[in-house]
Formats: sequence, C-alpha cells, structure tokens
Amino acid sequence: MEKNWIWFHDHFGKGEEHHHAITRFIAQVDTPFQHVEIGISPYFGKIILIDGDVQSSIVDEHVYHELIVHPGLLSHPNPKSVLILGGGEGATLREILKHKTVERVVMCDIDRQAVDLYKTHLPEWHQNSFYDPRVELIHGDARAYLEKASDGEFDVIISDLTEPYSGGPAQRLFSVECFAEMKRVTGPDGVYSAQASLLRLKTYEMHLAIKSTCETAFPHARSCAGYVQAYDTPWSFIIATKKPIPPIDDKIDELIAQRISGELKFYDREGHRHAFSLPKDIRTLLSKKTEPITDNKPFSLESKSSDM
Repeated sequence: MEKNWIWFHDHFGKGEEHHHAITRFIAQVDTPFQHVEIGISPYFGKIILIDGDVQSSIVDEHVYHELIVHPGLLSHPNPKSVLILGGGEGATLREILKHKTVERVVMCDIDRQAVDLYKTHLPEWHQNSFYDPRVELIHGDARAYLEKASDGEFDVIISDLTEPYSGGPAQRLFSVECFAEMKRVTGPDGVYSAQASLLRLKTYEMHLAIKSTCETAFPHARSCAGYVQAYDTPWSFIIATKKPIPPIDDKIDELIAQRISGELKFYDREGHRHAFSLPKDIRTLLSKKTEPITDNKPFSLESKSSDM
C-alpha cells in the first residue's frame, strides 16, 4: 500500500464498503447541491466523486453512457428532440449527438458550478458536446422545466440523475406526478430511459420502485444492466415506451450502422443481448409488487416490496 495514496470508502450498505485510492486531486468544489471531486486513481485514471461516491471513471464511463442512451434512442423510430434531466459531465450528451436524426437536445442540470467544473476538467467525457449548435444547456430545476414544456415537445427523455432518496435533489423527478408531466411532453412514440441504481440480489429495491413508477406513464418497460468496474457492481437502466417496444434486439448492428455516427466501445448486438439478459433470480425479484413513488411518498428502504 503506497504511503502517499489517499483512501476513501465508498459505502454500499450495512457491512459493505469498497475502498479506492486517489493519488491526487485535480479539482474540488462544494456547490449548493453536492460535493464534487475530480482526482486521479492509480487503477482507473481520472475519476469523479460526488459526495464521496464514485460517479465515473475514464476507464469505463462508456459502459454507463452508451447504455443510458442508445437502447432508448434506437427504440424510437425517428428521434429528433431529446431532453436530458441532469447530465452533469456531458458524456450522455456526447452519445446522443452521435445519432444522425437528432436535431435538438435540451440538457437541464440544476448545478451550474458542477457543470462548469466538468467543462474545464473533463474534456475526455464531454468532447466539446456542450458547444454543439443543436444543444441548449439550461441550469435550473428540471421539474419546473418539464411543467412549462409544451405537449409532445420531445421524442425521448433521458434521466441521468442521482437516485431519488428522500430529501435528495432528484426525489421529485422520479414521482408519479413527474412521470405524468414526462408523458405529456413526449410524443406518441415517446421513450423514457434512465439510470436506475444497483441491481443485485441484496440491492434491487430502488430499481424496482423506479420501474413501477415509470410504468404509470410509459407502460412498456424493460430492465437492463451492465457491469461498471469503477462501481464494482452491475449498474441498471430502464428503457420504457408509450407503445410496445419494437423488436429491435436482432437488428441492433443494422440500426447502429444506419443511425449512429462515431465510435461505440461497448454497445452492439452482443452487448445489447448481454445487458438485457438478466438472470432468473434477478427477474424473480423484479416480478415483485411495490408501491410507486409519489411527491408525498418518496422512496424508502423501510417500505420494501412484497411478493406477488
């Protein structure tokens, strides 16, 4: 163990912590919403920490960002207008802009200080996507933005937010009431895609609650997951549509060739199949019933799901 390394503990739950080393910090900022650190890991290279948790690393950020974007956009027949809730470092934006049909992207992230930090210190993530003429960057409350948006204004909504813990900044962006607004502002082929927390045998309740809630507005929902090494866990996503999801599983490579420009490191037909092929034990857990999240009843681990 190197003497000059700084060690931090990524707390996963009772009795589980993952330890990471940092050789030095590049930048740190306390914003009104979170504590953001950018450092160098001897194993993962450049790494982002938010409130002490690993957010992203240069080694494997592409797994997360390709899965949160491409299955959802390829599930829409012709996505032209996309709304990002959150989006932080700009890598989700980067992946959306690879789609040839996209004409407009609105990214609504409340934390201007964090985004400014990312613009300066994380060019590998955003790759100048903030400055694309198709992009409109808004710093404000995403729920308020949704409530003012026009009916059918967007084809796809991508939720790249922190999890909706009670009292957290994302709590009101995962409620039944918020999903009603997302349903209203998307067109008839509307698609919703979101990061949906850990998906493991002992840590699945958050994912199940998000899926149950989004199905109140986007009834055709599928779960997928990819292993993100910097998190040391499978990380999950939900892709949900107003209409039945088209059978694209065997057409992924063809759709990528037709509709995407630029390199993909993770996502292709085999990556898609792997991500959506959840094992039996996880599928059994996701078949449980749980109450949807509402503005007045946020997610709580105290109220776990019950068997069907």
